[in-house]
Amino acid sequence: MLSLAPVLVLLAALHPALAAGKVTGSSVKEDDKGKHTADLAVDGLLSTGWAEGAIGPGDGSWLEVDLGESTKIEELSIWPGNLAAGEDSFKEYSRPKTVRISVDGKQVGDDIRIQDEVQRVDLPISATGKVVRIDVVDVYDGGVYPDLYIAEVAVNFTEGERAKAVEKVDAFRTGKEGTKLAADFEKQVLDAYQKHKDAPDDMDSLGFLIAAAGNGPDYLQKRVTTLVPIGYRAQAIVPDQKSIDAIRKLKDPNGIPGLHMAALRALGKQQKEMLELIEIFQAYAELRGGGRRNIKAWGETGWEVGAIQSFEEPIAVEADRNGSVIIADTGNNRIQRYNAEGVSEKQWGPPADVANDWFGRSRKWYVGGSGASKETGGFMEPIDVEIIPQKESDEYAVLDSNGRIQIFDEDGNVKIGWTVRCDHQMDPGVGGEGYLTWNADKHDLVAFVGDTAVTYTLDSQETQRWTVQDGTPNAVQAGSDGRLYMTFGGKIVAYNADGFRYGVVADSKILGEGFEDLDLTTDEAGRLWALTDTGWVFNFKKPGKLDWKVRISDSPLEHPRFAISQGMAFVTDHDRILHIDALQRHMDEVDAAKNGKGADTDGSKKGAKKGSKDAEGSTGDDGKVKGE
Repeated sequence: MLSLAPVLVLLAALHPALAAGKVTGSSVKEDDKGKHTADLAVDGLLSTGWAEGAIGPGDGSWLEVDLGESTKIEELSIWPGNLAAGEDSFKEYSRPKTVRISVDGKQVGDDIRIQDEVQRVDLPISATGKVVRIDVVDVYDGGVYPDLYIAEVAVNFTEGERAKAVEKVDAFRTGKEGTKLAADFEKQVLDAYQKHKDAPDDMDSLGFLIAAAGNGPDYLQKRVTTLVPIGYRAQAIVPDQKSIDAIRKLKDPNGIPGLHMAALRALGKQQKEMLELIEIFQAYAELRGGGRRNIKAWGETGWEVGAIQSFEEPIAVEADRNGSVIIADTGNNRIQRYNAEGVSEKQWGPPADVANDWFGRSRKWYVGGSGASKETGGFMEPIDVEIIPQKESDEYAVLDSNGRIQIFDEDGNVKIGWTVRCDHQMDPGVGGEGYLTWNADKHDLVAFVGDTAVTYTLDSQETQRWTVQDGTPNAVQAGSDGRLYMTFGGKIVAYNADGFRYGVVADSKILGEGFEDLDLTTDEAGRLWALTDTGWVFNFKKPGKLDWKVRISDSPLEHPRFAISQGMAFVTDHDRILHIDALQRHMDEVDAAKNGKGADTDGSKKGAKKGSKDAEGSTGDDGKVKGE
């Protein structure tokens, strides 16, 4: 009888890990899709995975990988959760929250907390052994199903052992047979791309591209289990770049799961590029969804018409002669005008689009109410808007983060545009570094970029330029007397139009202390007003001489900017416009004092009469700002 022993010895020598390696789990889930066995956590595919089948969410479950031989383990990589449908399936099923790693029965390091997001978790191990065990201490509960999933496990995924473990499958890929199969597969990819392009509802063709982008070509998947030992199969699977490119060209957000799986295999720069592509697709998905239809009056966070997106930047606001309110909607790259009911009735800027520009830098891709644009009529983060009164109708001057000024008529047509000549680069997150103010007394438009002030005629001619002695202001407003009033910290300083520093006109003696941000505006009569982020409004008889003050908000305001019309204060705060009748509040306080009810020591209202405006952002019967 012919002995098989020499053959078995030869096979074991060629593939020692393949002959002995195995993986086991604490239990196995079985459903209409079959058994989700432990070996699916080491098959190299991210669309499959091990699922525990015990009752409950999976606390205390475990997965054990026997590598077949003693191995120097520098790192253990885990792909937690069910990744078959990307973010959706990840959230639907339970996934590990805290894990404990052991090698040959000895715990390595402390328990490890995993963030709840689609990711590859690379854990440093630095141990030598044969059996790696993952104990799931506790879990993130699934939103729909309680079963715990682990999609894949690998050792030394980003380390040097990677190349040695996958050298046989790499040799197959570049060999004669692999090259032929690759050419045939490329034809299938092109065919699937064209089918989905011609018929976007053809999900089978898109599914083919998703599978290849995330798990590589099917012909390669079949060879991995025979050529690559347990623990190294994830690194042997190479995402198909042609399929990734096809999904990119199709711009179909349904392809995100494939891109996500490809990103979870990638390293370094390639992974960064893949994650950015996913951001773009997610933004396109939101844009294609059309957004919300019922935006609250006076705004809320978002990109839809009427919504506001500040990303914590100040939102400049003005009120025109007709009682409309105009804002520089910075994050949405547009100007919006709201009517007396708080409904957006006009926009300046191109249609909604995805964007990632932010003050000349890059940020996470998002949907903007208007696409960021350097073209005429478009904006790159508008940071200030100023009304220029004319005989027939108002005009609007807008300054964006690139230092570009554009002047529009009331219908949104650009009359002229130019760029402020200045070396200063405006930065985000500092509370504003650029301002426009219309000096009606001089009939000049004054732009401030950093500590530089430049005066222009309305046909863009520069007439003078000077440096602000106190540095970069926090707010700027031209007074009816032709002077320029600016805030620096807790004081208001007056400058002449030629840059001469006139002096401090208000400080803590008038404005008090304890605030960090201060804005200025004038009303239709030319009176100067001030607002602090602690909610106090100050009305001046003339600059430096206070007439009265009143508190319009009991809650702090974040980077508040405001306008005054007929005693009504319009305040931008937290992506909304508060409208509070400051004059009425003052009159209520005066009436209360006459009736002997007095007022708080801080000037806030006591015993104010009912019947004030009852709308979101306005005052209620209790005298507080609603929606805080």
